[in-house]
Amino acid sequence: MRKIAVGILMSGLLLGVVFTFTGSLYGEKEKKGYRTAVKLEQVEREPEMTDKGKVLDGQVFDSGPLAVAWSPAPQGFRFRIYNKTTSTMTILWNECKFIDEKGNNHNITHKGVKRKSASDMEMKALKPTVVQPGANWQDVFFPYDSDYIKQEKELVGFSTDTGSNAVDTYDRAGLRIRPIFIDTYNEKKVKKIVKKQKKKDKDFTFEKYINSHTYGIAMAVNLDETKYVYRFLFRAHLLEY
Repeated sequence: MRKIAVGILMSGLLLGVVFTFTGSLYGEKEKKGYRTAVKLEQVEREPEMTDKGKVLDGQVFDSGPLAVAWSPAPQGFRFRIYNKTTSTMTILWNECKFIDEKGNNHNITHKGVKRKSASDMEMKALKPTVVQPGANWQDVFFPYDSDYIKQEKELVGFSTDTGSNAVDTYDRAGLRIRPIFIDTYNEKKVKKIVKKQKKKDKDFTFEKYINSHTYGIAMAVNLDETKYVYRFLFRAHLLEY
């Protein structure tokens, strides 16, 4: 009798597993979403480069005097710059710019520089960063003007995570940086955007819309007593998940 009861119980558990598994296969289809990946595609320089350098895997630019590895996140552009020369390299923060998807230039700030009030809109002189010969420097570019900041109870910093976890909060009573780009879209939001835009453009597609977005960082550096401005140009790519 005990064996029969155990057998019935095991059969019930097995059927439960089968139904659960079958339900996951043939039940309601999981809603799809979209993710935005921002990749480095082109680098320009003033004065013009004789050796154009190489862009590798949408993340790294490598040339004679320097190399820069990028990791864009919604609120900013993380990077590590390598000084490959035998001279000191200086990052001129006050001459660096963020270039939005419309081609407009914006002032920037960087990791570790804190602004405590909305009245502190004008950019105070940012101290240059010196990168010694053969050394490297890790930092983050943030756009900093009225288009990208707003007053909040918490000041936003930057963590080592990626995607939606890239931003961490610390301190109180500060400024929050608005996302440069949205990193994920659910299906409902996409349909809403498409419906609205279709009224203006019948040929509108969400993929074409996202993939047409480009962003840039103009990085000014001094090297061998010469100022160079590198323009790193990134393009958005829509990925489905």
